[in-house]
Amino acid sequence: MRYYSVYIEKTKDFYTYASDEESINVGDRVLVSFRNKDKVGLIIEEEKDKEYTFKVLKIKKVLYEELSFSKKFIKLLLWIRDYYMSPFDQVFSTAVPSGVKIKYEDIYRPKNLSGTLIKDEILEYFLKKSLVRKKTLVDRFTKNKIQEYLDNNYLKVQDSWYGLQEDVEDVDLELKLYFQERVEIGKATLEKKFDKKTIENHLKNGTLILERKIKSFNEEKLKKDIEKEVCKEDTKLNSEQERIKSGIETSNKRHFLIRGVTGSGKTEIYIQLIKRALENGKGSIFLVPEISLTPQMVKRFKKEFGEGVAILHSRLSNIERAKEWYSIYTGDKRVVLGVRSAIFAPVKNLEYIIVDEEHENSYKQDSTPRYNAKYVAIKKAELENAKVVLGSATPSIESYYYAKKGIFQLFEIDHRYKDAKLPEIEIVDMKEEKDSFFSEKLLEEIRGALLRKEQIILLLNRKGYSTLVQCQECGHMEECEHCSIKLNYYASNNSLKCNYCGISKRFLGHCSKCGSKNISFSGRGVERVEEELRKRFPVNIIRVDGDVSKEKNFYENMYNDFWGGKYDIMIGTQMISRGLHFPNVTLVGVINADTIMSIPDFRSGERTYQMITQVAGRAGRGEKKGKVIIQTYQPENYIIEKIQENSYINFYEKEIEKREILFYPPFSKVINIGISSNEEYGLEEYCHLVFKEIEHEKVELYGPMKSLVYKVKGRYRCNIFIKGDRREINEYKVFLENKLKKIENKKYRIVVDVDPINLI
Repeated sequence: MRYYSVYIEKTKDFYTYASDEESINVGDRVLVSFRNKDKVGLIIEEEKDKEYTFKVLKIKKVLYEELSFSKKFIKLLLWIRDYYMSPFDQVFSTAVPSGVKIKYEDIYRPKNLSGTLIKDEILEYFLKKSLVRKKTLVDRFTKNKIQEYLDNNYLKVQDSWYGLQEDVEDVDLELKLYFQERVEIGKATLEKKFDKKTIENHLKNGTLILERKIKSFNEEKLKKDIEKEVCKEDTKLNSEQERIKSGIETSNKRHFLIRGVTGSGKTEIYIQLIKRALENGKGSIFLVPEISLTPQMVKRFKKEFGEGVAILHSRLSNIERAKEWYSIYTGDKRVVLGVRSAIFAPVKNLEYIIVDEEHENSYKQDSTPRYNAKYVAIKKAELENAKVVLGSATPSIESYYYAKKGIFQLFEIDHRYKDAKLPEIEIVDMKEEKDSFFSEKLLEEIRGALLRKEQIILLLNRKGYSTLVQCQECGHMEECEHCSIKLNYYASNNSLKCNYCGISKRFLGHCSKCGSKNISFSGRGVERVEEELRKRFPVNIIRVDGDVSKEKNFYENMYNDFWGGKYDIMIGTQMISRGLHFPNVTLVGVINADTIMSIPDFRSGERTYQMITQVAGRAGRGEKKGKVIIQTYQPENYIIEKIQENSYINFYEKEIEKREILFYPPFSKVINIGISSNEEYGLEEYCHLVFKEIEHEKVELYGPMKSLVYKVKGRYRCNIFIKGDRREINEYKVFLENKLKKIENKKYRIVVDVDPINLI
């Protein structure tokens, strides 16, 4: 007898079951009895050298017809559970699309008819609904008998199914009974067709049975013919790109970082690596941030890999995601292009995991499990014996540090593909300007670009029209009733909206407190800048932010329209800072660089440098020279100076020096403990209790402190910040988990964020 740890969906723990079958493997799905009900379980591991003081139930059945998972996949999920201190059920739910999880359905079926066809409305209904596969019927009756039924018009044919003809009385009894007893009808369907009392009588008489059944994974429905045509025309790599590609292919190392300036041709290297892997029968995963999964990128991959590429992103329906997962699982598709969650795709013979724009915050999930796809990629590659390639023009400080230390093999490209020139960057001190929107220099450059029929991109990382709506009579500021934050005004739909909880209400044009119509709008957003632009330039302008991008096919339409010259100016938030390639864009303007630097976070300098450098990289990507105008009230800030120098290394050296002095990552590891409650009373006291319980000599604790936005979605929030040496933090996590379990309180929610990105 063998014993196994089994995970049962939507439970917190693993349970022990036994089986004498030899063929059970880790990752198989099984049928077990759990709390007197049949449930589907997942084999996590075989238990050895354990003694049991309780009765161990046996596994009822191995579900061979269902998708199973590899041992390596289960190991990855367990690593995420342990590293990110997350419950396994939430890890599993995140990693596996709902379309391929086993579901249950309640069904009615006829039973105990004892060889007699009972004349009854319900049972006749079952008879009419019954369909049987041709192959199944042949197994039960002879071919001659079936032909006889067809000749007598007793049977009807529907594709690969047989059904009974309706309104035919004189049908062979054996055939009728066979059809009647095979059909199953959903509980809700039958209860809608017949009254409750009639159904209860049949249940009582034993002619009907109600049971819970596993909904089978429908291979036939999901499977489709895959065209695996790969583009045979290779883009010619230059000598530097070829050196990097060959270096990765032949290296004994498994972790790589490519730092290449914007427009240096990193994508060409990635595609050639994937192609060579395919030629060797190997698969690849290519991860991009959500906002970089543009129609341009999808079109390029479709061109290169035909229908052999699976596209995974958040806008897919459950069935679409399940179809893609199944085609990857079977090996029909060996290239995956997708966002964060695509890291869990079950690619066969994995050779490469490529993480493009590896510095992006969107690789970190902001709900439990709070995993970072970049680090999950490194762990997955280790388990699959694959290689990880990270790439960015502005790598995260941590990644570049690991590369300089030799943990990652580093490749660098400091000039653009085909020797295209990097844009000239000019800083404008807004303290000396009369117009708070546009400097004279930026307006001059916009006029020049428009006269030359060139295009312009402008960045302002603030959504809406105004970030503050205030009454000039009583001083009241419009606030969110669920969050401790002021409401943004959106002129596009005349609404007040909270950017934290999403609540929106119509703006009535007067103060909600005193009724005065003397209202001021301050703290300009991207809509306000768009309005001012239209006053000055009678040209076609498109705005790109989180609100308009929710419209169906917005990205594809926007990209095609801007590429085709329908618009002269694009203005937007950080969404426009990368992933876009428009050869006719020669001017990029940053309306206010200070909005990003003002965030109180040790990474705010890094984020500012990355965002502005990335958006600057949209200029001059074709044959025409590009220019970047950055407006700021802090031109002397070292971040602005390093951006103008166009030197990532100079910025890195300044930033890494600060990190070392302050003992921030990569010199330490950090954990943020978020504690929240619907009631403010008692929260501070409970936070101090938690702080006292989790104190440890090996780590530094800070707090408890109120979150920068104290109240969000009706919950008051505090944080405890933990910092320590990498090895000691990993040991401390076991201690922390035990302590937090000990002081659990239903009134308070505790969220553990390992390697946090957002501390607000």
